Amino acid sequence: MIEYQIGFVIGVLIVIWFIFFYKLPEEKFRSNIKKNIDKQKSHFSEISLILTAGIYTVGVDFPAGKYILTAKENYGNVITSDNVKSGINQTLGVGYKNIASEFNNLILEIGDTLTIDGELVLKLYSQRVNLVVAPRQVTGQELNLIAGNYTCGKDFIAGTYDIELIKNYGYVTIRGKKNTSNIKFRKCLGEDTGELKGFKNCSIEIEDKLEISGGLEVKLTPSKSTYLYG
Repeated sequence: MIEYQIGFVIGVLIVIWFIFFYKLPEEKFRSNIKKNIDKQKSHFSEISLILTAGIYTVGVDFPAGKYILTAKENYGNVITSDNVKSGINQTLGVGYKNIASEFNNLILEIGDTLTIDGELVLKLYSQRVNLVVAPRQVTGQELNLIAGNYTCGKDFIAGTYDIELIKNYGYVTIRGKKNTSNIKFRKCLGEDTGELKGFKNCSIEIEDKLEISGGLEVKLTPSKSTYLYG
């Protein structure tokens, strides 16, 4: 009976610890960015950024704030992460009657992500934001790859990469380390008009599988924080 009571108390304490102290990886990620930003002196001003296809993290690639999104060239999908209360998940473009060219009042907070797909060139503008960000830790190595199967940690260093077309046509696929049927990333790159020429801020972890197909040749470059380094 006593052993049961002790076990019950320990179980309750564990539950209490999880409720008050445990943070999910995403919450820890957001918290770390915020702490880094809070250590710096605030500097409020307007901001204007030009973005192309990629995954951008708020507080790392550009500051948190309220933005106007304007398509400057071509068209493509613009999507915010699921946690964004009033986000965006639609196509923006230039010169199409059935596609919006502008999206107003998108509020993005630290740790949110904004994904741009396709050949869209997108302008982000805010009249007043805190320009301070927590720069991405630049990791990885610069390398050129042709068709083949590559394992992160064996064939190249783990990190966040910009993937850039060198020539020809084919697919870039990244599969999860624990489940190769889990496709984390898959894009078709090509030289022709309307085909994707590159993608920024693609995270590749140790043991992830990177596949290059077709005659495609690509360049991988460690990603830098967009707002600070362009």
